[in-house]
Amino acid sequence: MRSKGTHIHRIIALSLLTATFPAQVAAVDNNPCVNIKDATQRLECYDNSEKQKDEGLPALGGDDKKLPLRERIKKEEKLSIVGDFIILPHRPTYIMPVTYMANTNIEPFRETYGDQADKLQNIEVKFQLSFKVPVWLDIADKDVGLWFGYTQLSLWQLYNSQVSSPFRETNYEPELALVVETDHELFGMRNSFILLGIGHQSNGQSEPLSRSWNRLYLSFVLEHKNIVAYFKPWYRLPEDSEDDDNPDIDDYIGHGELSLFYRKNKRVTGLRLWNNLRSDHNRTSVQLDWSFPIKSGFKAYVQIFDGYAETLVDYNYRTRRFGVGIMLTDWF
Repeated sequence: MRSKGTHIHRIIALSLLTATFPAQVAAVDNNPCVNIKDATQRLECYDNSEKQKDEGLPALGGDDKKLPLRERIKKEEKLSIVGDFIILPHRPTYIMPVTYMANTNIEPFRETYGDQADKLQNIEVKFQLSFKVPVWLDIADKDVGLWFGYTQLSLWQLYNSQVSSPFRETNYEPELALVVETDHELFGMRNSFILLGIGHQSNGQSEPLSRSWNRLYLSFVLEHKNIVAYFKPWYRLPEDSEDDDNPDIDDYIGHGELSLFYRKNKRVTGLRLWNNLRSDHNRTSVQLDWSFPIKSGFKAYVQIFDGYAETLVDYNYRTRRFGVGIMLTDWF
């Protein structure tokens, strides 16, 4: 029985070690602000420097300094430079204590769980943890940075005492991305960033539940006022046939993702789309997100998913899920 648990944990550990030591490299900066010892004065100096840089940027689609995602990334870069080491939000971090699936996928679990697989419930907890750390900022004195990101998504049968409340699925996704800041106009929007990255995703299980894949991706981030769009095509890195647990995953999730987000008064509405772009056996996956502030910095969160590959164990199974919960960090 082959296990990939050790493999994924080694990748995560090595990636974290890689991400920790170059944080000091970020401090190697030609900006005179780096020589200011007082942290508050140093941050103020960087703020003033960024304001001067922003004044020279062309105003595409409105006031450039009010583009929400660009503004957030700039703040994160300043915090990374001022601090010795810092963990920052990546994708949303949330917990939905109650989610309902119309049709739980039990077939992959029959060999492992036996008759207990039939006792898997449609109601379960879904939560996601996601963070990033700077590896190297302002590479070659340019608006180019290297970032390490990590995302973990879990489905937990918390209320299922009949099978001892197991975690039905957990996906681990470390990634390394080169982020390039740009000022081009595309479709009437500002192409704020281009990301070139490599990611690994695995569920750390043994056969027959083992699933994993690796991919290279190129992500374009577009902004216009309070609208942010992501276009993320990717290329799956090939594997040996005997090691490939999900050789047809592209037939279900496709070769890219399109995401649209709109923010107003800290309320964020999101639409994420995947399609395999095939005329025969065409498959589309859709996720709708809605978050809004409640109190103490928390946000209420509503998520609807209909499609394939919500998690790796369900990559070839159509899932319909509705969930409500609390969001700790949003897209922007």
